[in-house]
Amino acid sequence: MAEWIWPDSAITRVIDGDTVDATLVRDIGFEGKVTFPVRLRLNRINAEPLKTAKGKLARARVLALTAGARLQVVTGKGYKYGAPEGKAGEWMAEIVLADGNNVSDVLVAEHLAAHWDGQGPRPDILPDPPAPAPILAA
Repeated sequence: MAEWIWPDSAITRVIDGDTVDATLVRDIGFEGKVTFPVRLRLNRINAEPLKTAKGKLARARVLALTAGARLQVVTGKGYKYGAPEGKAGEWMAEIVLADGNNVSDVLVAEHLAAHWDGQGPRPDILPDPPAPAPILAA
């Protein structure tokens, strides 16, 4: 399946740590652009449900990373679990920040999400890394 690149797009609402609503924008030439709203599921990751403390932290982090920013969104296939009855389906997406970082990778690095390829049961989120041991004076 081909990927579509949507430069100059924006996140309009953060649903949870791995789902957002976005306005995708693409230049179609002849001084024209197409713009439309879509729900996106962050590709390659799973975040905890919003009802958990870590789920709330993941949502807040996505909001902090994307609020007011112009982003590049890369969409591929539709989310295999579809959408609720009567709603358009979600699309799997990579969201790239202006500094080149990928939102999915940031969440995994910060232990707010786990890698998941969409196959099998959803993974558990990794525990927070242990605090560094205090340095003892000699």
